[in-house]
Amino acid sequence: MGTYEDSATAFRSGETARAEELALVLLSESRLYGDVGGQVDGLCMLARVALRRGDLAHVRQLAGEARSLARGARDRRLERMPIHIEAVAVRMCGDYSAARVLYQESIELNMQLGERRMVASEHRNLAYVELHDGHPDRARELFTSAADEARALGYDALEPYLLLDAAVVAFEGGERDRAVQLADAMQAAFAAADQILDPDDAAEEERLRSFLFVIGP
Repeated sequence: MGTYEDSATAFRSGETARAEELALVLLSESRLYGDVGGQVDGLCMLARVALRRGDLAHVRQLAGEARSLARGARDRRLERMPIHIEAVAVRMCGDYSAARVLYQESIELNMQLGERRMVASEHRNLAYVELHDGHPDRARELFTSAADEARALGYDALEPYLLLDAAVVAFEGGERDRAVQLADAMQAAFAAADQILDPDDAAEEERLRSFLFVIGP
């Protein structure tokens, strides 16, 4: 694997400091050799690290820098991850109107590029925006679309995240016991893969479990 892949693997496994170290190496080397794609990847991984540490302002700064580089290179494919990461940061700040715009932009770009797996991922992310912004019916539609798309594509890596989504939908529909079962199944799936949740999904799980705990058995 290359430096970016090693950094991403470390990040998904919860080795945040290692992910940061590798991202800094990637960024330094990419700047030395004028590799714009490597610089974008390095900045985006550092943004993910900042996201896990809760520094949302830094996330947006890094994502903005990465997107500026991508635009300068006139390579729209390089814009995909900076847009996604900025959308996550804005959503976690609670600015759902701005997050909606960014996720929709991400969906449109990935559709143009034929990145159907990313479209499925962004549909589920947009669903959380709609849910928190008071549109539960639209959220359920998007959760269903994301699950159908992912399974049609054989996108197995998204399955643990779909379990979280299903748990949220079950809870919102008053099926508390099912929500608990699905949330536990999601955690087991991540443990089996030796991974942890991405920061935005970890926040959604924390929110779900806090509601389940407050309601009680």
